[in-house]
Amino acid sequence: MYKPSEGLAEPPVAPWDESAAGEEHEALIQFMYMAPIGLVQLSEDGTVRMANPMTVQLLLPVAPGGDLSNFFTTLEGPAPELRALAAFTGPEEGPVIQDHRVAVPALRNPSGYPLVLAISLLRLGRDHLMALVSDVSEAVLRETQLRAAEAWHKQSLTLALEAAETADRAKSEFLANISHELRTPMHAISSFARLGQERFDAAPREKLGRYFDNIDGSATRLMRLLNDLLDLAKIEAGKLTYVFKLQDASALLQSLVGEFQAMANSRGVRLEFTSPPTAMRAELDDGRFRQALANLLSNAIKFSPEGGTVTVELRLGVIASGAETLVVEVADQGPGIPADEMDLIFDKFAQSSKTKTGAGGAGLGLPIASELIAAHGGCLSVENRPTGGARFRVETPLLREPAATETSLDVA
Repeated sequence: MYKPSEGLAEPPVAPWDESAAGEEHEALIQFMYMAPIGLVQLSEDGTVRMANPMTVQLLLPVAPGGDLSNFFTTLEGPAPELRALAAFTGPEEGPVIQDHRVAVPALRNPSGYPLVLAISLLRLGRDHLMALVSDVSEAVLRETQLRAAEAWHKQSLTLALEAAETADRAKSEFLANISHELRTPMHAISSFARLGQERFDAAPREKLGRYFDNIDGSATRLMRLLNDLLDLAKIEAGKLTYVFKLQDASALLQSLVGEFQAMANSRGVRLEFTSPPTAMRAELDDGRFRQALANLLSNAIKFSPEGGTVTVELRLGVIASGAETLVVEVADQGPGIPADEMDLIFDKFAQSSKTKTGAGGAGLGLPIASELIAAHGGCLSVENRPTGGARFRVETPLLREPAATETSLDVA
């Protein structure tokens, strides 16, 4: 048993009370010696009268200069409050300090955990205290990890709930929008068909022609919407097929821009296209790539004001690995996109707050376009232009890496 003046010796060495004797006392000494926690007898001022080996093992690394003669002085660095706590309770016998945690992060316990000691102090009589010291490093670490896990779980549930509520609102808005988008052309088709029937004999041929034009336009709009819904369902089911061919991307873009020239002219919007002087060959699905870019062009023209300009730029890009890519940028002069909605506009059933009550449609185009570009091994991104409007950027590899399950590939 350790005494400051004697060092560490085999039991039994010194009794707690020099006048006491007998087997019970020796059994107590033996228990203290073998105890898995530190046991210390000390006086009111902290002077150590006796300590077991576990106390030495636990406190020696903490003790300044290895001096264990005074319990409070030994722990003065990490726990200066102990002396005051012991003095504050007064002379009454009983618990003085219970399970007081003392962290010594600069030290590690034998298992390698940051050292945390739990200290309890009992007053056994006048000028007679007993300290219990135990290593709770691993338990504290587990408690900390458990609290962190609980906090993470709570945060995850909160985020999941918020995401579910957002998705539910978006779906409700989508259903309202899609109902409107379906009902409007259906109503137009029904109305103009009825007018045609009622006025077939009396109306001029030119007016009847306009009825048919309106019916045709509404039917085309309705068919486009239904096709978007079918494409979205196929994408979500992984059933959309692709046929990739090596082709001239410049010619493809030139043709697509030409198709939108009439729409731009009708809205008073200038449409500009720039590309490299030489052909840029890339592996693309002609129809799906056109579909994605057509959505970007249509939106850019719709959201640009009269007199505005929509630019389409095709160029060669290079990624970090050194591989060359095909880059297409479509820039408009519309209202732009709120910063907090940048990551949302490619979500299914979502629309920008700046467009969903104006010229916007059902909110399916961008999610579909993003999926189509992803199927090309590329990505679709957006940023607001400093001068106003939005710039959508498509970047795909010139040559794709076929997926393991891909079968619809035709390279010409």
